[in-house]
Amino acid sequence: MDETDIPTQRAQARQNTRFPQADVDQGRTGGHQGPSGEGTPAPVGVTSDQRVQPGIGAVTSRQTFAELRSTSSRGRSGPLSVSFVAHPEWRRTQVAYAVNRKVGNAVQRNLLRRRLRSILADRSSDLPVGAYVVRSSDGGPALKFEELKVAMSQALDKATSRSSERTGR
Repeated sequence: MDETDIPTQRAQARQNTRFPQADVDQGRTGGHQGPSGEGTPAPVGVTSDQRVQPGIGAVTSRQTFAELRSTSSRGRSGPLSVSFVAHPEWRRTQVAYAVNRKVGNAVQRNLLRRRLRSILADRSSDLPVGAYVVRSSDGGPALKFEELKVAMSQALDKATSRSSERTGR
């Protein structure tokens, strides 16, 4: 049996036990970050005034949904149905989409909703300001985009013309 000489003194601990600098994630914070800036930092991505951009927003108010449920200003064309409540004092049109599970699976419903949103975005400058609910029956996903555009235009025209006839505009 060979005996080896084992020193009785402990080896000195190495100073740098961390990973070499090339292997360190540069995005992580570590060590001294430098002096902090003085004063209030400038806001990033926040506008100072709350002006609303023209276009289309989402219906968020319960009261608006209740008005849409009870309105008689409705238009239907093919698988689409549109309800409308005029709000000329608003700065922006609000729209809600009602596409239930009978229409199809999630992929079909989301595709239909994106198409409807695109059609309304194109017509946003022509629409009277107010709240809209766009509903689709199960025939909606079967329509091609151009057919859907025609059906949406007809339903919107019927809904908004009924509203203007009632108010005498």
